[in-house]
Amino acid sequence: MKFLKTTLLFLTIIVAAGCSSTKLTKTWSDKEMTPQKFDRLGVAVLFKDQSNRYITERAVTDQLKKRDINALPTYDVFPFAGRFKEFAKDKSPEAVRKIIVDKVNEQNFDGFMIITMFDKTQQERWVNDRSLMMGGPAYYGTPYSMAGTYYDYYYYSMGTIYNDGHYVDEVTYYLECNLYDAKSEKLIWRAQSKSVNIKSIDEEAKKLADLIARQLITKKIIEP
Repeated sequence: MKFLKTTLLFLTIIVAAGCSSTKLTKTWSDKEMTPQKFDRLGVAVLFKDQSNRYITERAVTDQLKKRDINALPTYDVFPFAGRFKEFAKDKSPEAVRKIIVDKVNEQNFDGFMIITMFDKTQQERWVNDRSLMMGGPAYYGTPYSMAGTYYDYYYYSMGTIYNDGHYVDEVTYYLECNLYDAKSEKLIWRAQSKSVNIKSIDEEAKKLADLIARQLITKKIIEP
């Protein structure tokens, strides 16, 4: 039974390592701010890919609306977000800032959320092509901490070193979400997230949106 539990734990770790995951890694809030109640909360996702921006903004606003927060996407309000160089050409930083402020005021946003990617890392990871079961029932994956005979272990090790496999690229995305009181222009909440091995933008956007919405409610950053 102990061996079975150890085996299942090892297999769970292997499966989890190969799956995509999105989680919040850091959060911060202004302790001096009382819970905010926004009438119109604008959500702006600054991604180069406009399709990914659309998907993520919709996911975040949908999750906030489920919690009775009037959140609105801004891909129609700020269509230039993914074309900064083109948009800012021949404009001073002050002029660009004024356009952003004017857009927020025109929409009567009293809250403004900005989500952006601040880092991306990529590394190679070795993946075995064969089954984990190498030397009979006594060996699933690594034999460390497991009992066995020398010939079972020799057979397992021999099979392992000649095991076929391949390298895969493991890409990690780091996002940051900032929530501002648009009237005072103060930052009231910040969160950073980490996503590994993204397979579906739709699914990961939903996970991120749920994490953000839950934090804002449970930590009493925003009142419905």
